[in-house]
Amino acid sequence: MSTHKNDVRVTRTDSSEPTTSAVDAPTTVSTVRPWTPWQDWVNVVLGAYLAFAPLWTVGAPAGWFVTLGILAIGVGLWAAGTASSKPAEWVQIILGAVVFLSPWLGGFAAAAAAAWTAWIIGIALIVFAAVAMSQNNTDVGVAKTNASV
Repeated sequence: MSTHKNDVRVTRTDSSEPTTSAVDAPTTVSTVRPWTPWQDWVNVVLGAYLAFAPLWTVGAPAGWFVTLGILAIGVGLWAAGTASSKPAEWVQIILGAVVFLSPWLGGFAAAAAAAWTAWIIGIALIVFAAVAMSQNNTDVGVAKTNASV
């Protein structure tokens, strides 16, 4: 019998119980490819709109809108660039909540146009991130690796 580095030994047992190994364990595989979820691209566009909104929105605080808009663009690109990234979707949801609350946090709730812009963009960020997360959950399949010996 030759012993080479790549020789495999198989030990057989006559047990009636099925055996499982790490090779037979199911693995979660996503069918979502990076850069394809349209919801993340919508959130990138919403972030760009928010960043530029002080140019045409009366009473919009440039500091809040530009900062939150750039963050929304960055998180949207992060979510789009990673396949099925739940952390990125959760960050988008949290950021959407901050945008929604920004009129009160930033003290510009009395400026109706700026407040409505923040409320609409904030809700949209939350909704599209939740839809993307939901879509990621339905696109996840279970793949089973079978090894033949």
